[in-house]
Amino acid sequence: MSSNYGPLVPEGQYPPFAVVTPDDHSAWIIIAAALGLVCSLIFGALRIVVRLTISPKFKLDDYSLLVATLLTIIQSSIVLGACSRGLGKSVDLLPLEEQNEVQRMYYTSNLFFVLALGMSKMSVVFFLLRLSPVKRHKLAFNLTLGMTAAWTIASFFAVALQCNLQHAWLSVNEDCTATFLRWQVICAFDIMLEVLIVALAVYLVWSLQSSRSSKFLVVGVFSFRLILIVPIAFRISTFDQTGWTTNPLLLEAPFIAWTQSELNYSLISATIPTFQNFLKNLNTQFGGIGNHENAYGYGSGTDSRIRKGTTASYAMSKLRSANHNSTVDEEGDGDHASSSAHANDSEQGVPSGNIETGASNGTLVERSRSDTANGETMSIGSNESRRMMIKKDVTWNIVTENR
Repeated sequence: MSSNYGPLVPEGQYPPFAVVTPDDHSAWIIIAAALGLVCSLIFGALRIVVRLTISPKFKLDDYSLLVATLLTIIQSSIVLGACSRGLGKSVDLLPLEEQNEVQRMYYTSNLFFVLALGMSKMSVVFFLLRLSPVKRHKLAFNLTLGMTAAWTIASFFAVALQCNLQHAWLSVNEDCTATFLRWQVICAFDIMLEVLIVALAVYLVWSLQSSRSSKFLVVGVFSFRLILIVPIAFRISTFDQTGWTTNPLLLEAPFIAWTQSELNYSLISATIPTFQNFLKNLNTQFGGIGNHENAYGYGSGTDSRIRKGTTASYAMSKLRSANHNSTVDEEGDGDHASSSAHANDSEQGVPSGNIETGASNGTLVERSRSDTANGETMSIGSNESRRMMIKKDVTWNIVTENR
């Protein structure tokens, strides 16, 4: 490459790593694989930060995505290694042994692709499963997990058992008439599963006692999965059925590039719903979300919600008397402070009228400094008087609503 493009490279600079020519399209595959893998790793690191910051407890959805990420790293490494051997180039430029080696590597990468894609889908369903304890939700999520696992296994064998079973990784000059049909069926069920995952998010928030905007926000976050339909559609539209058996390394380069795009975006979209700011309104107190405010939980038979009347809590500040002849003692407390029945509200920090406090039956009583002969203290300022009483009024209204 350096000899062919040497005159075009300025002095002191290196030739380009890969150049798109009529006989070499490996640059498309390298960019899609390398850039997609970097983005997936960045979002994976963000997911770890979110988990360690908000909910240090890792669960099945995190482990499933971890496995999918590891499989993606292996798959991308195989693809990039195959590009260095000749993937993306015309078979006319490669000896027969290198053609077979590159085809074997590409065949292996497709198997890892199916496994990684299936694990990423299962990660999203596992995340939905941890958000709700309702039995009917769990049933729907478990059924979807079963369907995803079945699709992954079936797709794995459909890709593995192609062409001649004695050397299934070879497609050049082989009878592979059903390969395109297999990819069509795999992609069709792939799209159906993505739509089903978004439908599960809608089903989760359908009966949730929350505002419509909060529900739309939650569904919108999971709807990022629907963008996967775009690379899936481009994958199947760029598959060259004739080129698969004549010159697959070159003519299937766009198909391979879109394959890398779909896989890496599947990992990214599986991480987006875990961000706390997007799901703070979906806290059912059973998931790994740290914010417990303004949340409603699911019950076994009914949705229950407790509405508490507004209360104001004021600190009992020191009340000084105008003549400093008496003190105020908070009942049950040994602290003493001077007080007056007509103390200025602005000086006390306590508003006039009834005051709602967080204390239970808080009462202020004036007591005299003088002691009786037997050592007992007489109350001389509060007999039959309520002028120094602090009254607590708390109202609770419990509402039970049928589903």
